[in-house]
Amino acid sequence: MLRRFTGSDIDSCVDLFVSTFSQPPWNEEWDRHTVYLRLDQIIRTPQSLGVVIDGPGIRGFALGFSEPWHEGTHFYLKEMCIRHDHQRQGLGTQLMDFLTEELRERNTKRIYLLTAKGHISESFYSKIGFYTSPKMILMARRIDSNPDQDTASD
Repeated sequence: MLRRFTGSDIDSCVDLFVSTFSQPPWNEEWDRHTVYLRLDQIIRTPQSLGVVIDGPGIRGFALGFSEPWHEGTHFYLKEMCIRHDHQRQGLGTQLMDFLTEELRERNTKRIYLLTAKGHISESFYSKIGFYTSPKMILMARRIDSNPDQDTASD
């Protein structure tokens, strides 16, 4: 069942996030507390919106927030996660379709997101209609390292 995220979903989403992103191809080491803080911050942001795939248990979620822009409201998708053993079954597409309809009802003009270049997630988002923006780039600046250190690998 696709539905809007509620505050009582956060613990299940935290567990799902930690479990999913600890596995290949991500192999990331997230601790539960940090993920809780991250997801809680997203849902507490003004104009936040989350959607989940429920039953049995949370099998996927997407969270983000809307921002005003000169050409209309944009939605920044901050996190999306599908349970590892349910990936490649169309659930991510269903989740994004549901989110898109929720945003269409809010008169949102665009959805933005960040994802790893050349990663399986880039392929997924391209498949469902996202494109690499010719107008925007991601730039980064390290503040916790030697300024002479090579940062091109971020």
